[in-house]
Amino acid sequence: MIFEVEERDAFDRRTTFFFCLKSDGFRHSPLSPSLAGGFENLNEILPPILYPMSSVITDPVRQKLLLGAVALGVVMDGIDGSIVNVALPTMATYFDTDTGTIAWVIITYLLMMAGLLLVFGKLADRGLAKRLFLLGFVIFTLGSVACGIAPTLDILLAARLVQGAGAAMIAAVAPLLCIRYLPKEMLGTALGVIAATASLGFAAGPAIGGILTQYLSWHWIFLVNIPIGILGILFAARVIPGDEPEDRPASFDYPGAVTLFGAMVFCTFVLEEVAARGVTDPVILAGSALCLLCSGLFGIRELTTPEPFVNIRIFSKWRFTAVTIAYLLVNVIFMGVLYLLPFYLTLEMHFDLTTSGLYLLIPPAVIAIISVPFGKWSDRSGRRAFAVASCGFVVLYSAVFVFLSPGSGIVPLLTGLVLMGVAFGIAAGPASSRIIESTPPGEQGTGSSLMVTTIYFGGVLGTAIYAMLFTFATANASGIVSFTDLDPVTFLSGFHITMVAGLVLSVISLVLSAIVPDERTQAGN
Repeated sequence: MIFEVEERDAFDRRTTFFFCLKSDGFRHSPLSPSLAGGFENLNEILPPILYPMSSVITDPVRQKLLLGAVALGVVMDGIDGSIVNVALPTMATYFDTDTGTIAWVIITYLLMMAGLLLVFGKLADRGLAKRLFLLGFVIFTLGSVACGIAPTLDILLAARLVQGAGAAMIAAVAPLLCIRYLPKEMLGTALGVIAATASLGFAAGPAIGGILTQYLSWHWIFLVNIPIGILGILFAARVIPGDEPEDRPASFDYPGAVTLFGAMVFCTFVLEEVAARGVTDPVILAGSALCLLCSGLFGIRELTTPEPFVNIRIFSKWRFTAVTIAYLLVNVIFMGVLYLLPFYLTLEMHFDLTTSGLYLLIPPAVIAIISVPFGKWSDRSGRRAFAVASCGFVVLYSAVFVFLSPGSGIVPLLTGLVLMGVAFGIAAGPASSRIIESTPPGEQGTGSSLMVTTIYFGGVLGTAIYAMLFTFATANASGIVSFTDLDPVTFLSGFHITMVAGLVLSVISLVLSAIVPDERTQAGN
């Protein structure tokens, strides 16, 4: 016989328990009400322990407070994802380094996000959500302090690693808090708030960064996080319910997580440093070997363990592989262009930092405006047309930047920036949804995780690849040229060569996106 019991705690959370009365006493079911009654022999599947089926906050005020705490963390993540770009030329001058080396300020942060997001997501799902969220705020805030007072570039990069780890904790736990503690009828609104605040933060980042760097110094783009972080810690500690650790947590594939992260790190290092060190440099050769070793060990591990960190077998489905690579390239090109544009605006257009920040505000502002409507439109009419259109716009803006020059005025520049926003705004919903829809049955969770990883690692690869190509294109017989020593002619030549490579990548993404039919069309046929 099955009994349903409801309890409420101090946070006004509703906790529903399902009990099965058998000869050996009470046992607790982790199943939903509809599934709990569908098994005749619950003794064989139910553990002799008691834990909550669901834990939902029913008080509307507490619901809004929880959502506010989540939104504060997400908007802080979003701002730091774009606030640094506009300050890169100033930072390169301050540390007297080249454009490739200063790119590590972006890469270190995004690399930690890409490599640790899945890890923290799995850990949070083991009953550690609140602790990880608060720890993320603490680590992010301490990392921001270290970034703001960093006397050397090496210390700044180390601090960015710390900051990125904290940001990964916040980003991984934020949606889980909404899923776990808010009623299902609020879930769409909650996830929409997360997406909107992330877009708002990303859109505001360049403008805030430009103003702070021009009127104060680049240090303040990090120091501004301190009061936000302290407020977030105090607020989240107050409004987020306490953790409920799982009695039987699922096993965690630590070797898989470590080898995947190692492959990402060594791949990024080789791409970023090969232009400065040379292809035959022992460090580059060693990094390449370690990247291949980690990749091989990761593949072997994931194919042989019963509970892999990532089920890589889904890449045997060509449709999934094609749409994933296409979306990866969209992110690579977007972040690569976003990395180089601040240098163009400073050196070629002679814009001050505030003006540069306002120009760089255009793409994320367009994304924030059009991404939700296009996502809803694709829900009704299919994803393929929108995904192909977004890749087509990537081709267009890459072509615009290939021929961009100061003599052509601001119209081509504005056109390219608007097209960037349109391309990614269209891709945000349809292209990412295609990845999940193309996964084999039962693997939607893996597809969703890989989709999120694709966004962040695409940003890492884009910055590293564009930095590598630009460094190769602007180097002279003496070696790498620092940003302060680059003349406008050499810079523009390197800029155009790099954009040509981006144009080639954009055509590949267009082809891969176009050859995959819509899932609805395929099902109909």
